Amino acid sequence: MSSTDRKTRADIEDDLRKIAAEVFPNHDVELTSNTPLFNGGLSLNSTQMIELTLAFESYYDIELEPELLTVEHFATLGSLATMLEDQLNDDSYV
Repeated sequence: MSSTDRKTRADIEDDLRKIAAEVFPNHDVELTSNTPLFNGGLSLNSTQMIELTLAFESYYDIELEPELLTVEHFATLGSLATMLEDQLNDDSYV
């Protein structure tokens, strides 16, 4: 990925909002950077976390290493976007 193709955290958050709306159409929650993904906010359970993960992996055409699937990374929309930004913009990853 060239430097002109790099995704910003804001871009990724926007992408994640769209993905979440498609995967969970009945969740009528305004997603901000600080929206919790589990307790409150989207109120995801572990199965829904997997659904969301598969959706954004497909969207970005990536496969995350299992060690990245942590409670810390999935705490909020912002923390998830930060982790994805690191992965998507890592020149060795592409």
